Amino acid sequence: MQLLTFTTGGQQYGIDTRNIVEVLPFISAQELPQQAEEIRGLIRYRGKLLPVIDLCQLILGRPCQLRLGTRTIVVKTIPDENEHTTLLLFAITAEDVVGISTTTFNSTACDPSGSFFGPIVDAESNGADPISIQIIVVELLGENKNLQTLMNYTRPDLSQNKAGEPDSIR
Repeated sequence: MQLLTFTTGGQQYGIDTRNIVEVLPFISAQELPQQAEEIRGLIRYRGKLLPVIDLCQLILGRPCQLRLGTRTIVVKTIPDENEHTTLLLFAITAEDVVGISTTTFNSTACDPSGSFFGPIVDAESNGADPISIQIIVVELLGENKNLQTLMNYTRPDLSQNKAGEPDSIR
């Protein structure tokens, strides 16, 4: 498995590259009133509004700082073949995105504690010694209730026409 790795609070984290749609430079999100602290806001991505979740806020309790290595990462959930789940598309903000690491660990199955943290694995990187990386499970991150609420408001099938009425009423 390949992981996009980043460092937050001195700890290495990784996201399975199969979940990554695109890694972008930091994009300022349009802030929304009365949102949870971990919700950075909305960005426009290829004509769609995507909610952005701040990983630093979730992990450290502070927003990601604008640094050279801070990135906006567009991710997707991978629907389980056995369940009737749909693909979700959203963005995350992470600091110090450093590159790609490889691990022999092949599953992100983890205990159903409700946390988006997956297992800690040893991974190969550019250096000679393996590094320990905690996996961020995108599917579990997508279950964040605040993110889900915002995603429901930005779904294309809920779009409104210029008169302000839902398309289904006309």
